[in-house]
Amino acid sequence: MDKSPTEIDSTTVKAKKSVSRKGKSAKMSPATNGEILVRGVVMGIIISGITHASKSLTGALVKHPLSFFSMGLVTGYLTHKYRKEIIVVGNRTAEESKNFVLRQKEYLGDFIAEIKEEKSDKSK
Repeated sequence: MDKSPTEIDSTTVKAKKSVSRKGKSAKMSPATNGEILVRGVVMGIIISGITHASKSLTGALVKHPLSFFSMGLVTGYLTHKYRKEIIVVGNRTAEESKNFVLRQKEYLGDFIAEIKEEKSDKSK
């Protein structure tokens, strides 16, 4: 039994799964007060655990001279390796801060001129 290329054998064709499920657009119900409270408590526990762990880890690293020295070596190596990028970022930040200060100075001047104009309009 020869099959032409246009005939489809049901055993060789696999059903494609839909990647997007646009048909099912069920919205989630808003969180209840209890769920919000539980979520806040859990986040507080997680944050306090991370803070406690980081304090103990930092304390252990600072107390041991070899780890402190190795941290200095790693910091120096990374600083040397990425020195060009650090300089570029520093220069870009300095330029953006200058532009920010100049814009704020211009906005403040415009604001003061507007206040003086309103004051002179009210006095007339």
